[in-house]
Amino acid sequence: MIRRTAAVVLLGLMAAPGAAGAVGVTTRTFTKTSVTTGEPRPLATVIWYPAVARTGTPEALGLRDATVRKGRFPFVVFSHGTCGRPTESTYLTIALAKAGLVVAAPAHLGNTADDPECFTPATFADSAANRVPDVRFVIDSMLVLADDPASPFSAHLQSDRIAVAGLSFGGYTTLSALQQEPRTRAGLVMVPGGTAFLGPTDITQPTMVIGSERDAIVGFPESEHAFERLAGPRFLVELLAANHLSVVDSCYNEDLGVDFCVADDIPQETAHRLVLRYALPFVRRYLAERPVARRKLTRQVDGVVLTAEPRRLD
Repeated sequence: MIRRTAAVVLLGLMAAPGAAGAVGVTTRTFTKTSVTTGEPRPLATVIWYPAVARTGTPEALGLRDATVRKGRFPFVVFSHGTCGRPTESTYLTIALAKAGLVVAAPAHLGNTADDPECFTPATFADSAANRVPDVRFVIDSMLVLADDPASPFSAHLQSDRIAVAGLSFGGYTTLSALQQEPRTRAGLVMVPGGTAFLGPTDITQPTMVIGSERDAIVGFPESEHAFERLAGPRFLVELLAANHLSVVDSCYNEDLGVDFCVADDIPQETAHRLVLRYALPFVRRYLAERPVARRKLTRQVDGVVLTAEPRRLD
């Protein structure tokens, strides 16, 4: 089933022929060695990027294999949640590409919706050990593509402007990667869990945490705990009347045929709008280093509780 959110966004991107904002999408498999088994670990990675309009093949995720637009772009590695997929938050990944970033979203092998044992303790533990190495390997692999004259991404990535983002288990992955990977410049964390298992070092990169007031899976206090571990410029956005799955494309699980939406929660379209309201100026300011009006990051709007400390340095 084609997600309505992605389809609507794609139509918007293609509305103005030749205009900046067209988004391309491609898939690359980067194969690393598992840190737990020593076996090959293929990471099927969905990549969104600024594209030349009217190239590639239109689909719900973007213009498949379109020509990369002229320029050098910051890039983000996006980490999905437990039993999720790289395409679980396309409203965000497509919007980031439209804003002039490249987004690489790997499928964490063993912990995706396509892995029948993704919820078992053994596979969860295996994924926990491999997730940050997965992120680091995708960074390495993207930089290899940028240096390869035969690659469509040749000379299109800014190697000194790398961020990591993710939700739920991917939110924990993001926080842990910020601690372990010195090449990361910023982090975008949504509904994270497992903060008690982070390393002892506080996170100095600019980081935004977006949590949900009614999160019944990890709880909003986990977002607060993540925020407490941030020693650099930091932001905490609480989405009021939102739940854990408000930050994915759809709370209807097609694989299980189950609707996890809660009747009196805010509509997902509203949650997505609020996420983008803060996430986009954050990455523009702290990753792309573009001018951003201070109020974009420090003004509280209806539907959120905002804590903003853009100049925090401990």
